[in-house]
Formats: sequence, C-alpha cells, structure tokens
Amino acid sequence: MLINDEVQKQVLTILAKTAVTPTADVQERASSLLQLNPGQQVKAEIIANLPNSMYMARVAGELYKLEIPLNVQPGETLELTFVTADPRVTFQMLRPQTESVQLSSMGKWLADVVQNAPGLPPAQEPLVEHPEQAAAQLAGRLKTSLTQNGLFYESHLAQWALGGFSLKELLKEPQGKLSRLLSERESGSAGDETAGGAIADSRTLPLIKEQLHLLNTGVLAWQGEAWPGQEMKLVVGEGSAEQWDQGVEANLSLELPRLGAVEARLRFTPEGINVELVCDRPGAAELMRTQSGELRASLAAQGLHLNKMAAKDG
Repeated sequence: MLINDEVQKQVLTILAKTAVTPTADVQERASSLLQLNPGQQVKAEIIANLPNSMYMARVAGELYKLEIPLNVQPGETLELTFVTADPRVTFQMLRPQTESVQLSSMGKWLADVVQNAPGLPPAQEPLVEHPEQAAAQLAGRLKTSLTQNGLFYESHLAQWALGGFSLKELLKEPQGKLSRLLSERESGSAGDETAGGAIADSRTLPLIKEQLHLLNTGVLAWQGEAWPGQEMKLVVGEGSAEQWDQGVEANLSLELPRLGAVEARLRFTPEGINVELVCDRPGAAELMRTQSGELRASLAAQGLHLNKMAAKDG
C-alpha cells in the first residue's frame, strides 16, 4: 500500500493494531458471530464494569468482554470501527474529539474499498511454459506467484525492516514496482497517484480489497494459467472443525483436455493428505481411481502420505 505522509501514521497503526486512540479487543466469542467487514461501524453498549480495564458490552446484538483502556460507565455507548479478526477481533474506538472524524473517515474509506474497488485480476503470466514442465516446476512457480503477488507486502516490509527480507525481492511485488527506488521517472507518477490527500495509491486498491478479504475470511485465492491455455483456480483456507479434523484445505479447479472439468479437494493434516476428486465428464472418475497408485507414489516421492483418495463423476 503506497500512502502519503499525512495519513501514513493512521494506516500503519491500524495495520499494526495499535493506534493513538484506544483500541478495544474482543476477548471472548467466535469472530464468525460478528459477520462484519473491515471498516464497518458498530455501537457497543457498556453493560457492566469488570476488573483490569475489562467491560461487558453488547455489540451487534451479542454480549462480549472488551478490554477498553478508558474509564467508561455502564449505560454509555461507544462508537467502534471493525478493524480485523486476525489474530483476534479488534475494533478501533471513535472518541468524541477531532481525531474521531479522521478515524471515521478511515472507516468509511475501508468500507468503500471493500464494496467498490475492482477485484484483483488473474495472474498475467502462465506458471510454466509447457505442461511437461508442470511436475518439476509448477509447485515452485505457484509458491512464487502467491508470495510475490502483493498480498503479503506489508508483512514482507516489516521483515525487511528487521533484516529478514531482501530489498531485491521486495521490489518484485506490485507495490515495490511502484517504488521511486526503481526509477527516478516514477517519482512524478507515484506522486500524482497519491495527490490530493488520497490515502493510498489508486493502483493498489484491488490489492487492498483482497488483503481485507483475506484478513476477514482467512481464505487465499489464486487464479490464472498453469500453462498457456490451461486455466487453473486454487482456493486455500483453514479446514472446518465441524466437518473434519482441523488442518489446511485447498480446492483446485481445472478444465483438462481429456478429463474435462475436474475439482480436487485436498485436505492436509498431520497424518497426510485426503484427496476427493469430482469429475464433470462421465468415466473420468474411474480413470482417476485406476491411476491412484501413481498419485500415491508421486506424493510419497515428495515426502507426503496419501491417506485416502475418492473420485466421483459430478
């Protein structure tokens, strides 16, 4: 995110979950109950005082324990802006002073980005040049595409500040490519994009929107070409504890020349991988099952154990 000097402090403090004005952290209840988007404003009604700056409050119709570094009394109502659910639910409080107007504007801006900013376009370059390269190169190229697409830029920027990330790698990301360090000619264009009091460079808004979605849902998506002409979509997230043991779950969607549309649901656990294949073309599932031994051997060669594989025609 490229930000101008006037609002830099506001944005960075929100990203770091520390701010000049007090922050209220939800200590209890699952964040999924809130169903709020970053930047959305809510009211918190103080119900009771608890020890150690803790308060019982009603937020969005639910009771929560809030840590509030202010002296407030039962019956008071606080204006809150939802910031993030990771690693725990965090609200920004709006004081009835002048800075509350600034934070209110920030909340409205975040909400506008979520609702109106364009989505992140598919990856521009195929991961590999030919399908025969897929087995050897696809995983590494996909990892590079996911880590250099700008979604983790602020995290990498923090690592760079601590000496744990190279400037060369940082400048490969979309935000880094807008840096004046790459070209003196870009200093004028970058200044124009952020002129007029804009909070962020307009070219980064699709990334910011996707970052907010990732923070709120915990779901990471990638879409592009595995090789020229071969569309691929990958969605990665934490598994649902209600459905199966917690771990990482990934959905991979492809449209293959011989097998037609195939969706692979991968569930990664400490014990190994469960694979469920749903095939659009009749007979494709049977072909998949006959080749399961080759899949097991390929995974074993990478140090991965196939717990179970199921295939069906969808």
